[in-house]
Amino acid sequence: MAGDSYLEIDVGTYALEFGKKNLRKSLRVAGREVIVVARKKIRSASGTGRLYYAPKGTVRVRGGSPSKGGAIRYRASAPGQAPVNVTGETAGSLRVMSGGRNKDSVRLFDAAFQAKILETGAVGGRPGRANSRSKGKHTSLSSGRVMKPRPFLTTALAEKSADISRRLSDAAIRDVVLQRVKS
Repeated sequence: MAGDSYLEIDVGTYALEFGKKNLRKSLRVAGREVIVVARKKIRSASGTGRLYYAPKGTVRVRGGSPSKGGAIRYRASAPGQAPVNVTGETAGSLRVMSGGRNKDSVRLFDAAFQAKILETGAVGGRPGRANSRSKGKHTSLSSGRVMKPRPFLTTALAEKSADISRRLSDAAIRDVVLQRVKS
């Protein structure tokens, strides 16, 4: 055999193509998992905060117990804890939607009015006073009541973040295909 022989193979031109089918599916699954964890946090929260009383028949309360005189009582969550499940509205309002023009993202949202307030906290009026802003008087927000956040969605997302990043990287790798480019 001669020392100058060699083999040459021409395979043409190839390019890496990235499909998004598995990635979109993984995003939807990850969003649903976060919602499930957030609902569990709300439904299993035991209140260690303030004790509230509501006269019988005025408030629809699940899990509250009647006290003397027929009033319903329940203990709210403390700041930093998931909100207590009083009526079930907050846990039931959590939704996942495909977002964006190409559905390349997922939106987690809560349709209940109080959900955003519970998640981020709020600053409000002073107790025992009507809203004085509507009467032309301006009060500083620092003199009002402050409700510290009771995060449930962000803590659920933080809890599932490692699993989500692993799932999305696996989906991205599965979606990469070697495609032949025509010359």
